[in-house]
Amino acid sequence: MAVLIGNEHGVVYFGTREKPRAVRWWADRGQLHWEDSRTNGYGTVAVKEFLMRLQAINDMLSNGNRKANEGMMHADEVERHMRFVEQALELVKKAKEQGVPEDPLVRKHKAQERPLTMVMPSCLSKAQDF
Repeated sequence: MAVLIGNEHGVVYFGTREKPRAVRWWADRGQLHWEDSRTNGYGTVAVKEFLMRLQAINDMLSNGNRKANEGMMHADEVERHMRFVEQALELVKKAKEQGVPEDPLVRKHKAQERPLTMVMPSCLSKAQDF
């Protein structure tokens, strides 16, 4: 399933109830990037850390189902958080397909793709007969 929100493929928005599109998330080069339109902030998050954050949101939502925590969040907010978690998991899949930078095999492959620059001594660069 591809994430398609706001006519932007592979972008997920999340924010406050007043500004639901405040923070934009997308996957690029095996990491998750975010941009906050309120503060013009930008950053990246590793897949492992992002999954831990999603787990925390999921735990928060499941704790709200307990009788002691009833009414912690409105039903529409719970649904909005659950939708974000589901869509964010699709972004994680996309980032993993791109290759997580922490993976040693990905690092080795990227090192092989880098261009190699060789510096030749000046005595060899001139066309002279020896």
